[in-house]
Amino acid sequence: MCMVIFAPLFAVFAFALCGGYSGQITVKVECLDKTQSNISIRFAYPFRLQQVHFNALVCEGKRHETIFLEGDYSSSAQFFVTVSVLAFLYSLLATVVYIFYQNKYREKNRGPVVDCLVTVVFSGLWLVSSVAWAKTLSGLKTATDVGQMQLLMSACRDPENLCETLEEPAWTNLNMSVAFGFLNFSLWAGNIWFAYKETGLHNSGQRHLSRTLSEKRSSSFRQYSQTSFDQSGTGFGQRLYSQASFDLSSGNFSLPQTTLGQPILYRQMGSPTSRGPLIFINESQ
Repeated sequence: MCMVIFAPLFAVFAFALCGGYSGQITVKVECLDKTQSNISIRFAYPFRLQQVHFNALVCEGKRHETIFLEGDYSSSAQFFVTVSVLAFLYSLLATVVYIFYQNKYREKNRGPVVDCLVTVVFSGLWLVSSVAWAKTLSGLKTATDVGQMQLLMSACRDPENLCETLEEPAWTNLNMSVAFGFLNFSLWAGNIWFAYKETGLHNSGQRHLSRTLSEKRSSSFRQYSQTSFDQSGTGFGQRLYSQASFDLSSGNFSLPQTTLGQPILYRQMGSPTSRGPLIFINESQ
């Protein structure tokens, strides 16, 4: 339920904070002859800075020069936004399926398996895109540093002129987009276990393991019972021979001496599965 609620919401935040960003730098240039000019530098998503240019005042001759920024940070930013949009669309689709097509979702177990695989894929995408975007954001901050902008202007490189920063870009939204990227990764990665449980593969693996152990125990019990029966059969024959003695010379048959009293019961001792003969002897001296 948390996945259904928060996944689309976090994806929207990550997309909106990064894809909707626009920054601006304003520098005031005052030449030695008191000529002033306010220079505005704007940049926005997808942060192709090499396409951003502005006109700066040149104090010598009171003319202007066109300056282009340096750097292309679009690949990581677009990758991050693409993952955000795809995650948002899939989350909406999964929510609709969970609510309205539950029977179709569980039919032949295809829905849970696909959902588990997609969850694993999006977890990896969120991790890779968030790391890449965090590194790119660091480079973007360096490239648009106010001091770096002033070094590009010839008027600001002259110490006789005065350059003052009036406005700097706010990085709060982009920093929050990185945070939401890693938060989305944690959410999707934590949902892998629950998606895996929905597939039923976990229970089937446990049933297979239990069946294997049961078969091994049954096989060992049968082997033990057969061995015990064979051993008890051999001992029984030996004891039969020793219960009575024959006098071959006189042809007489004698039994072991016993005391007068209650009949003595000789029982075959062995495993519970064997049965020996019962001999009752009641002999007077």
